[in-house]
Amino acid sequence: GQGKKKKRLIGIMIMFSNALEHVNARLLELYPDDEERFDIVLMTNNHAQVGVRLINSINHYGLTIERFCMTGGKSPIGYLTAYLTNLYLSADSEKVQEAIEAGIASATMFAANKDVAYSDTQLRVAFDGDAVLFSDESEQIVKEQGLDRFFEHEQLNENKPLAQGPLKGFLEDLGKLQKKFYAKNERLNCPIRTFLVTARSAASSGARVLKTLRSWGLEVDEALFLAGAPKGPILVKIRPHIFFDDQMFHIEGAQKLGTIAAHVPYGIAQKYHKST
Repeated sequence: GQGKKKKRLIGIMIMFSNALEHVNARLLELYPDDEERFDIVLMTNNHAQVGVRLINSINHYGLTIERFCMTGGKSPIGYLTAYLTNLYLSADSEKVQEAIEAGIASATMFAANKDVAYSDTQLRVAFDGDAVLFSDESEQIVKEQGLDRFFEHEQLNENKPLAQGPLKGFLEDLGKLQKKFYAKNERLNCPIRTFLVTARSAASSGARVLKTLRSWGLEVDEALFLAGAPKGPILVKIRPHIFFDDQMFHIEGAQKLGTIAAHVPYGIAQKYHKST
């Protein structure tokens, strides 16, 4: 029921916050005078009168959240730019859609259906490729013209970078923090690890993806090309704190096997999802 769902979402907040705080603590050790760290802002359309209750709940669960935005019944989306938001997460899909349309990296959170252990010492983030890190250009071709035309298109355009997708900026932000650790010879002990988990085939359509990341000056720690195989079993092995995908069937498959998933409502997949 709703109570169980709420409990799982609170669990996500605690787990995610703990991982972020560990990264912050490591950054503070290495760069005591640098304030470029993770900053969590709790955004809610509740009224300010419930602020004390929220503060008590945050303290009860041991979360380090100093910044609140309580909008008294209005949507908080208008404040995202003012808060310099790099990523907005919510269980409210309508607010997430509003944020995406405003150009803010955003996703709808879905709790896992199983409880699994996650690392407290390394933030692990997994991304789908098309319509998440990249535009939905290639997915449009798959949906409208089929796989054969898609493979042909990708090979013809192998050296042409894909346009950026809604979460490209968030991967870039993670990469900037990773480089701070690399600069201190902490690459092997970096508390942030990123994954690309894509349904693409490495042989027929993987090169363009990797060349696109290279052209952006970005990298992922691990790239997994599944050639259409289910993502759930791979995600169980990775155990990311969060997995971003634009297609609900991948989100649902991840949930069933214990992965915290976040739906990015962007691109042509949303058209097909709404029509079914």
